[in-house]
Amino acid sequence: MKGQQRMAEEENRFKKKKKRKWQFPDTYVLILGLMLLAVVMTYVVPAGNFERMEDPSSGQMVVQPGTYESAEQTPVSFLDFFMAVPQGLEKNAVTVFFIFLIGGCFGVVNATGSLHQLIRKSITAGKGKSGEIIIAVLLIVFGLAGGVVGMAEECLAFLPILVTLAIGLGYDAVVGVAIMLMGVCFGYGTAPINPFTVGLAQSIAGLPLFSGMWYRWILWGVSAVVAVAFLIHYCRKVKADPSKSLVADLDYSEFCLEDVGETKLTKRQGAVLTCFFGGIILLMAMIVLKGWYMTELSAYFFGLALVCGLVYGMSLNEMARHFVDGMKDMVYPAILVGIAAGISIIMENGNILDSIVNAFAQPLSHTPQVINGGLMMFVQTLINLFIPSGTGQAVVTMPLMAPLADVVGITRQTAVLAYQLGDGCSNCIIPTGAMMMAAISFGKVPYVRWAKFIAKWLGLQLIIGFSFCVIASVIQLGPF
Repeated sequence: MKGQQRMAEEENRFKKKKKRKWQFPDTYVLILGLMLLAVVMTYVVPAGNFERMEDPSSGQMVVQPGTYESAEQTPVSFLDFFMAVPQGLEKNAVTVFFIFLIGGCFGVVNATGSLHQLIRKSITAGKGKSGEIIIAVLLIVFGLAGGVVGMAEECLAFLPILVTLAIGLGYDAVVGVAIMLMGVCFGYGTAPINPFTVGLAQSIAGLPLFSGMWYRWILWGVSAVVAVAFLIHYCRKVKADPSKSLVADLDYSEFCLEDVGETKLTKRQGAVLTCFFGGIILLMAMIVLKGWYMTELSAYFFGLALVCGLVYGMSLNEMARHFVDGMKDMVYPAILVGIAAGISIIMENGNILDSIVNAFAQPLSHTPQVINGGLMMFVQTLINLFIPSGTGQAVVTMPLMAPLADVVGITRQTAVLAYQLGDGCSNCIIPTGAMMMAAISFGKVPYVRWAKFIAKWLGLQLIIGFSFCVIASVIQLGPF
């Protein structure tokens, strides 16, 4: 008996050891770790600030070059660390509620079965090579959305459809997330006419609006080809051997369609789809024509949920139940977006953001002219980790980079190109970026696995970007 008891105790100890096997931390834990690192930095990095004035052409508060001064150290306290969480939620409140209302809208629409039937039809039509064509076309569409219209977080609304479609076509959730994230990021990074990044940066640099567009269209085209080739290569690998998927061991049953054989739409489902996609087209038109952003889009998705529910014949109580169920699915990404903002809040409160930007910008005045444009892109990429907002990065860095470009012998147009490449492309991987964190949470792809996938593409994209910045330096891309 004692021998059996000892064996049982040994077995229990062994099981406990197995349970203690190290696992990579959850995304929430990772973000909190980065917040703690930011707190430590406020004790180590010298505090300092630039003076800021309103730019008359853009209306933005921009940094004044040559005004950086050291400031009294203001390290962030332990209490302020916890305060950064609700402050981040407050700062990104519009985006947080936008995600919740998207979830509610899809909760109602999904309850009608309309989107699932449409995806079933797409899966049936997309067997074989045509599945790759669907993936490629969608990637290009999101590349145009980011590069021309300036859509980013707005594209999160499509992720439930994209992940379900990708899995149904025989790929995985990584492909579904990549269609949107890679498309938006290469589009933003190479944008020919994005008003929120290129337009603002050129305005601050004193350049004619959207000048140099021809060069950026070539860059966009090259980047699009590389992005499509990269994603299709992964798709083929997963299709040929599902065990090669980066998320092969995870459960995605909630995104799977039970029966892909039955693809008949009812009249009411057809009406719901007409309202839904007609509404999406109208939505994109209002973004372009009226400048709609998060608040307007949130209200629009709320109204769209009501319209789709009524068209399908749901009662108000049914709509309310499905809307709340949809919002429940968005708790993880929505709260994550708010918490991620706490990192930059801690650095702002510690007065070290300007110090970091100033430290990154200084070495550029001592490097060879021909590679200054490319190096400027890498500097902007590093700064993007601390200032993940395209607009925020433009108003902080462009007043410094534009005159610095004059000093180091490259054109201001090249400086703008370096800024947009550094800002846009790296948004696919930086954990401080709200859009990326929300997207992988939507698709239930762990951050480390996503980073393993996307880092290879980002490396290729940065090589392309560096090359185009060097060429821009050589040809003196202008007008100045």
